[in-house]
Amino acid sequence: MTWMKSRLGGNLTAIFVYGAAFLGFWIVYNLTYQNSLLLSTLWADIAATIIVWIFGLIFKNSSLYDPYWSVAPLFILPFWLVVRQAGLGLVDWVLLLSVYLWGVRLTLNCIVRWRGLQHQDWRYTQLKQQAPRWWLVVNLGGIHLMPTLLVFGGMVPVYVAVFYRHTQNNFLLFLGGLACLSAMVIQLVADKQMDIFKKQSLHRDRYINTGVWRYSRHPNYFGEVLFWWGLWLVQISVEPSRWFTVVGPVLMTLLFVFISIPLMEKHILESKPSYVQYQQTVSVLVPWFRKNTQVSEKSA
Repeated sequence: MTWMKSRLGGNLTAIFVYGAAFLGFWIVYNLTYQNSLLLSTLWADIAATIIVWIFGLIFKNSSLYDPYWSVAPLFILPFWLVVRQAGLGLVDWVLLLSVYLWGVRLTLNCIVRWRGLQHQDWRYTQLKQQAPRWWLVVNLGGIHLMPTLLVFGGMVPVYVAVFYRHTQNNFLLFLGGLACLSAMVIQLVADKQMDIFKKQSLHRDRYINTGVWRYSRHPNYFGEVLFWWGLWLVQISVEPSRWFTVVGPVLMTLLFVFISIPLMEKHILESKPSYVQYQQTVSVLVPWFRKNTQVSEKSA
């Protein structure tokens, strides 16, 4: 058990868990597929999520699910392209490049930061402490199924772009692809700057206030939101009549604005009271001009 809790053991365990999850995905897809590929994919996606949840209970670590956010699209997109049984066009390559650059980077980042089965996201531990009686429900519904459904909603525009094409607006296609690429670069830079800051920070009451973090309090979250809007723009470039798929990126935006960001900022304020000055100065999500320049760089 000690070996399994090491970083290497934890990563190998996660590989096994995800192998079992996507085997479950394939089985459920074949059992449920009749007329709707999209619906069958959804049921299979939920089944894979439940398998990861069960293993999370077994190993007492809900962070086993964390990579699923970025791993699932890496599996679902090529799955749809294979089922379509057609050659790859420009739109397909834009989608593949966008999803894989985003997904591989995010997954590797998750692997590097995870310290093994003894390491669980502080938010999960906090939720369990706040509602121990409802933990199983909160764990399955809030930590596992809700993100899976949100990501699936974000992938619906991809499904439409793969299977329904009535036109092709190259400008919107370029704009969507550029948004996805920019999102990945913003997240990469933000995460790198945060890693450097954490290694150099000498005081627990300090917070990052340099680089892209100087213009957005959560540039990594902005990059995530931008990515899903980029995928929607790619879909609009080939199938604008199904614009209602915008619900996917809209819900993703609401998740970060009303849940992820408030939860993170409350956590930061508990250990860094001076963070309130940063809040008053820097845009919460979208990078923008600072309201003033009075926040001392020494406190950053």
